[in-house]
Amino acid sequence: MANDPGPSLADWDLAARVGWTVAASFAPRFPANLDDANALRRDLDDIAARADALARAATGLGDGLPPARVHVLGRRAWIRANIDSLAELTQPVAERLLRRTRLASAVTRRVLALQIGVVFGYLSTRVLGQYEVFAPGWRERPAGRLVLIGPNLLDLEAEYLPDAGVTPAEFRMGVCLHELAHRLQFEAVAWTRPLLGGLLDDYMAEVDLDPDRVRELARRLPELLRDPGRLLDAQSLLELVLTPNQAAVIRQAQAFMSLLEGHGNVVMDWGAALAAAEGDPVADPARVREVLNRRRGKAMQQAISKAMGLSMKAEQYRSGEEFILAVVERHGRDVFDLVWREGANVPTPDEIAAPDAWAARVTAGQPR
Repeated sequence: MANDPGPSLADWDLAARVGWTVAASFAPRFPANLDDANALRRDLDDIAARADALARAATGLGDGLPPARVHVLGRRAWIRANIDSLAELTQPVAERLLRRTRLASAVTRRVLALQIGVVFGYLSTRVLGQYEVFAPGWRERPAGRLVLIGPNLLDLEAEYLPDAGVTPAEFRMGVCLHELAHRLQFEAVAWTRPLLGGLLDDYMAEVDLDPDRVRELARRLPELLRDPGRLLDAQSLLELVLTPNQAAVIRQAQAFMSLLEGHGNVVMDWGAALAAAEGDPVADPARVREVLNRRRGKAMQQAISKAMGLSMKAEQYRSGEEFILAVVERHGRDVFDLVWREGANVPTPDEIAAPDAWAARVTAGQPR
């Protein structure tokens, strides 16, 4: 067939079924009804509009962009959306990767579906919000999609906010400010999406499927599917083994993501300060972070997050935020804003821990 895209890397429908099986095993402690969901959508429409204005004013980015919209999804829809995105991203290299395994492609595709489904199934119970940089069709569309997972947001609010001194409206404002910062990073800065896409392409070009690992998971696949609770066996379900040539790409990507995630946190503070100056205060971002840290602090969640490599994301928040605050304090906002001028100004992995060195590099030759 002329329009046949070729073999897919994984059995994506199986991945979605596995993901939902895992997600369903983490039922919300405070289930919401349809009225709750509709009220959340209405509230987030208003909050997102306010957060959009604050994020633009706080960053100086986004002039000319259309108003931000937030999409509230359930866990199943979020899993499917992310699997569809991954399917599109991996399609160009699927045939080569499957050929490298030296195993039957049908076996490999089912094993990969198991791994992918477990990861997205678990994440669907933890993620609150996400800016979808690589939603299907991203190469032709200039904009991504801002989504919040309604059941997770409502569940967290019911469990943690009563004792935290933070109202649901205040908490939602903090979450929206962070995620809208990501929207501005990728829609108001022309080079960020191609840069991240290029890093992903470089990463995928070096991916190799470890045949021994695939064989082990293939051997256990029927057993794991009969007992969904064992799908969270982290020792068997960690990410694919990376080739040595990927190390530099990974380090560069981590530095870039540290910048983006740290910036999202800082925008929460800058937006709150602007709101207070305008006589319309929002929650202290430190209290919003405290709620999130309490949720992350559960022993079981820490263990699973560490096994899946998610603790790296928490480190990105911390190191990126410290880098930005240090640059702003010592060199000023104008110097930090140079980071958005071109991709070459993204801090290197070493510069994330040495903000003065980064500032010296990007201001070299700048008029004083």
